[in-house]
Amino acid sequence: MNEKGKNIKIFLLMLLVGLFSFYHIEAQEVNDSVKPKNIRQRPKVGVVLCGGGAKGFAQIRILKAIDEAGVPIDYIGGTSIGSIMGALYAVGYDPDMIEKLVREQDWNQVIYDRVPRILMPVDQKMYERQYLATFPIKDKKLKVKSSLVEGVYVNLLMSRLMLPASNIHDFNKLPVPFFCIATDVEHACQYEMTKGNLARSVRASMSIPFFFKPVAMDDKLLIDGGMVNNFPVRNMKEHGADIIIGVDLEDATIPASQIDNSLGLLESMMNLSSLEESLYARANCDIYIRPNLHGRNMLSFNDFDSILQFGEDAAREFYPQLQTLSTFLNDFEPVEIDRPHVQPIDTLNVVLVKVDGISTKHKASVVREFGKTFPMAMTVDYIQEVVLRLYASGYYEDLWYEMSNTPDGVILTVHCKEREDQSLSFSIHYDNNYGIGALVNYTMKNIWNSMNRTTLSLDVNIAENPYLKASLNKRQGKVFRFGADLSVVSLNMSQYDNNRITNSYSIQSNSLNLNVQMVPSLTQQIRLGAAADYVHMKDLVGSSGLSSDYSFYSYLYFNYFFSNEDVPNFARRGWRINLSGKCMLYEGANNDGTLTSVKTNPSFLVHGSLVKAFAMGKRFSLKFGLEGGTKIGETEVPLFYQFMVGGQSKMKYYDNIMTFTGLNFIEKMVDHIAIGRMSWQWRFYKIFYTTVNFDCGYMSDVYDDWFDENSFVAGAGLTLGADTMIGPVEVSLMGSNINSGPVGFINVGFWF
Repeated sequence: MNEKGKNIKIFLLMLLVGLFSFYHIEAQEVNDSVKPKNIRQRPKVGVVLCGGGAKGFAQIRILKAIDEAGVPIDYIGGTSIGSIMGALYAVGYDPDMIEKLVREQDWNQVIYDRVPRILMPVDQKMYERQYLATFPIKDKKLKVKSSLVEGVYVNLLMSRLMLPASNIHDFNKLPVPFFCIATDVEHACQYEMTKGNLARSVRASMSIPFFFKPVAMDDKLLIDGGMVNNFPVRNMKEHGADIIIGVDLEDATIPASQIDNSLGLLESMMNLSSLEESLYARANCDIYIRPNLHGRNMLSFNDFDSILQFGEDAAREFYPQLQTLSTFLNDFEPVEIDRPHVQPIDTLNVVLVKVDGISTKHKASVVREFGKTFPMAMTVDYIQEVVLRLYASGYYEDLWYEMSNTPDGVILTVHCKEREDQSLSFSIHYDNNYGIGALVNYTMKNIWNSMNRTTLSLDVNIAENPYLKASLNKRQGKVFRFGADLSVVSLNMSQYDNNRITNSYSIQSNSLNLNVQMVPSLTQQIRLGAAADYVHMKDLVGSSGLSSDYSFYSYLYFNYFFSNEDVPNFARRGWRINLSGKCMLYEGANNDGTLTSVKTNPSFLVHGSLVKAFAMGKRFSLKFGLEGGTKIGETEVPLFYQFMVGGQSKMKYYDNIMTFTGLNFIEKMVDHIAIGRMSWQWRFYKIFYTTVNFDCGYMSDVYDDWFDENSFVAGAGLTLGADTMIGPVEVSLMGSNINSGPVGFINVGFWF
């Protein structure tokens, strides 16, 4: 609407107010008993909130101004973020409470589905595996994911915020009647929602295509309503609103010079696809408010302070018009705005947990995650933590929950779907310790269709140092697991003296590992097992006298692992503990096809590491660590099982490889080590960080010389890095007291 049109509309509105004010003055002189019986009812006011992602935060201050001006809202509706703000208002949250809820959210976590690492299964923490892409396999065909993120955090946020209206399924019965708009993908048309589950309806309305997973509801597949009707003023008119206040977040046009990324292109496409409805909406608002958002986009969620202020600026600009409207409406009848002042719900008395959407045999295990006996008092935080654990397990998707009231408490219904049993994943990595590699992983999560689930995982690393690994893991109840691992690994490595290669080895190992695991919590695992290795370690230089034949080794082992670190790359807080022991039982040499025993006396290898991370403000963190290992017993340990020290790679082909700042990859091979570590990290700009590392310790082949001054090694280094889509990209320069020149290290991508 142009400025002239606006002024005419304001003039007519003020004239109407004047006429009704005059009528009101005259009416005061007439006794109530003789007032005309045909006085019109007060006009109904509808508020329409446009979609626009994070820009919708501006609507909060505008709703607050409408309340402060004394304008009653008889109906509210919206699309996408407008549906969220409208639903919160309709449920009964005050604008101040809505603003508080916005400020309390971790929007990076909500938008990008960043599940806290502490809620991930412990085996994921042990291996810290991350893939660039994962494709489900269905009907023997690879499927491409429909969205960048699952949206489980958005599901949970909507479920939590709409709890006060959990028993209201007709949106006209909310404290303020409400509707929202989604897009029906199959029929390419808008789908207006006025009934059903409020949280799920709002979630459907804001399912940004390709970003959030679509919502299946009412036998329809629904995505963001902004694709067809981002500003549903026409719908509000059809609901009978006489006066419409519209809050528009769309840019009239987006210059081509600003469409320089996929987000800008998507936003422009959504504006264009609903342009006809938006033009109608702008022409049919009685009070049309479009805040100046100064270039903020739909994903500017961390800029909520500025966006709230932009909404405040717009509200103040239109406040006189809102006051005029309030006066006009009061001339019909005194207006009293009686809002319920809803507060978020913190605790519920759950009398029963139901599960919908998965096979019967797996429902019991989901219910068991919430508790064993009911009724049970549950905080909403606890409910959401359990749902996130289920999501992080990798077995379920599309998780959300709802409540239904009973005289004794509430019934909690968890909705979810089984993930596809099979998937294919890919990742790439380069560092100058292991070289370049491309990993292909095939996983089947439900072999034999068992109630307790049995998972098969197969890794093929096509690399300079290739490997093939297969793992079978069977759950037995909530705590116990049984596992079997088979691997074929090839690794080339060198030994150094003052940056000069003195020897090179080629290792070919074939291993079978049988184990039983106890997993008492998400942070720790205890593993007992027996392993057999068939190893060929070839001396490429010929100075060590190694046999060219394969050797056979068997041992029993114990491992305890604990981790509650917050992130895998560089933890800002938390502990990481890894303790292990091996009892070497047998060594046999292959001589012309005959396995001959080399030794019978057992020997023991003990190894342990401890790391503690401290956050030092928002940008700084410190990490301290201790690591030690020793051989117990007089029998000589094969070179393959000695502690291999050096390099910076986080990939560990073997569990006896240890990093050390300033040393080349596997520069030392010893029987006894004791190392102290310290790291300081500074994230100086967005994704960029720098790290200072310092390691020192003793390492020796001879127990009596373990802590001799000649066995002391110290190294320091500086790393510049960036967190990218493919993982950390780092360049390091290091030095040590046993190398006269610098040692370099380059890492590109997540490790595996």
